[in-house]
Amino acid sequence: MLIPFSASARTAILIGSENFSNPDGAVIELIKNAYDADSHSAYLFFKQGESGKEIYLLDYGSGMSLDTLRKCWMRIGTDDKLVNATTSTGRVKSGAKGIGRFALNRLGHLSSLVTITKEGKGLFWNVDWDEFSDNKKNISDINANVDEISIDEIKRIIIDLANDFNLNLPSFTHGTMIKISGLKDNWDSDQLQHLFISLGYLIPAFNAPSFNIFLYSDDELDKFGQVEKHQYDDFDYRLLAKYEKSTGYVDIRIWRNELDLQKLETSYHDLFDLEGMKNVPLTLNDFKRGYFDKQIKLSDLNIKEKSLLEHDGEKIGSFTFEFYFLKTSKSDVRDESNTEKYPYRLFSPKERRDWLKDNQGIKLYRDKFRVRPYGENGDDWLHLSERYASSPGGAGQRLGGYHVRQTQIAGAVEISRLDNPYLEDKSGREGIQENSTFELFKKILISIISIMEHDRNVVMYNLSQLYDIRNPKEKAKNEANNAQREFTRDNYNALVAGYRVLEEEIASKEDEMRLLRNLASTGLLVTSFAHELKNIAIQSDARATNLKEALDSVTSEEKVAKLGIEKYGDPYYLVSILKEQDSQVRQWVEFAINSVNKDKRERVSIDLCSYFDRFQATWNEVLNELNIDLEIVGFTDKMVVKAFSDLQKITW
Repeated sequence: MLIPFSASARTAILIGSENFSNPDGAVIELIKNAYDADSHSAYLFFKQGESGKEIYLLDYGSGMSLDTLRKCWMRIGTDDKLVNATTSTGRVKSGAKGIGRFALNRLGHLSSLVTITKEGKGLFWNVDWDEFSDNKKNISDINANVDEISIDEIKRIIIDLANDFNLNLPSFTHGTMIKISGLKDNWDSDQLQHLFISLGYLIPAFNAPSFNIFLYSDDELDKFGQVEKHQYDDFDYRLLAKYEKSTGYVDIRIWRNELDLQKLETSYHDLFDLEGMKNVPLTLNDFKRGYFDKQIKLSDLNIKEKSLLEHDGEKIGSFTFEFYFLKTSKSDVRDESNTEKYPYRLFSPKERRDWLKDNQGIKLYRDKFRVRPYGENGDDWLHLSERYASSPGGAGQRLGGYHVRQTQIAGAVEISRLDNPYLEDKSGREGIQENSTFELFKKILISIISIMEHDRNVVMYNLSQLYDIRNPKEKAKNEANNAQREFTRDNYNALVAGYRVLEEEIASKEDEMRLLRNLASTGLLVTSFAHELKNIAIQSDARATNLKEALDSVTSEEKVAKLGIEKYGDPYYLVSILKEQDSQVRQWVEFAINSVNKDKRERVSIDLCSYFDRFQATWNEVLNELNIDLEIVGFTDKMVVKAFSDLQKITW
């Protein structure tokens, strides 16, 4: 006797609730259907209806015929997308399990749709999901209603919807619109915002398909709109790797963007004379090009578990892996913040932090759609944090063992169910089935990341070596610091050398401190006698004039000239020399007094044109004495600045 299997009507409810644990996942499943239908866009509308909020999903895809409705849409577990894996335009269909329509059950109690094919036949379909709650019925006892509907009626429904949202939608000639009512979720502003953000990660940021997603809510017409792809064009390193199973090779291109190229070419040109930087792709020309290429066999990647590679290597299909490495501060470790050692390129830390906040981690995409939860909310499925914790040193500290942090990477891995059948979704659509093939795949991705890590490690380490060559004392101190870990003859010598360097630096700093103390004492003395010095300066201004007037009262320059006296015996000549000397002394006294005046740190307005006129007049006599010509040009009366400034001290 043969007894057939049967399924309770509750099966539909179980499939809907078990496979879509949250409403975002159910909405995403419906959007995938729009993508698989070859639609250029998917429009989501949240609208207040007569009996509560309703969801509308509109696509411009191929639509469904009555035969498609019966054999595919109404058939649980259909293999249509598995057999017919690509669309007419070449898209690989994202669905394959034949249960996506149960996302409607997860979202609401009632569902209906209108659809029209390119041939122009319109259909109306609707179902009450509560009927599946009857334990006495089999799933085959439940029917959906299907009726014909005119194209004009479908267009009228879409036009009315567009008017409700003040939108000009593309002309509708074929596609599908789904309506979900009796919603099971609240869909308040916060939940809509969460969905809007989730949709932004639905398709990859780096190699996005030509598919647009829009979300609108009649509660907040101006808040949402087109879902933006999370693209970014700033990075320190960028890596693009493509593996073609047919060739067995991974083609890799790496872009360098961390260092200031102009500084490398001018101030750091001798970096490329070091032995570790003489070979391609580490030459100056390689840095000028901005990127370098590398091709490596999959079997030659640095994977310790060779047995795993031998056993499952053939199961790894073609894939693409792209990621950015971005620091959020000048340096990724505190010890490497020395700009003299590392000529970092300037960037905006805030912009990077803001972007990484939502995009950090490696996300996984199958046929252009996210596979959750990889890279979501800090999910570290490649265990990059553990790698970094095992070797947390900076890139320039030593060769080998440098690892990036999970928080410094944003990237996307793209696979396809056609090329990677062994990397299959779990039945609950939450992740890839854990097996040896997936374990190998993760190790391959880490090995590709390590290629970028090695390049950065070599570059930064050689910059560190160059700094040590230019600064031998710094090298001696570093070696002495490292020598403390173990007592050996070499470490003893390093400690002695480091001690001597520190002694010299301390002696030099003590000399500098003595000089500063002397200068400070001089400043205090000048300040203490400032009043007396100012009186001397004022008196010196009139002293030569008074002497000349005294001479004029008893003689004259003409009479003295007739006496034939040498000029150094001529009282008038001596008075003129005294006048010049008094002028110079007066200038230096005034400069010294103003240099030690207490700075009140008040912002003042400074007319630059007047300032430099006074500056030139102040120093003119001194400069003439030294045969120095000073020319100041380019300043106008409109050039006024208001700031904390020490300019007055220099002038006076």
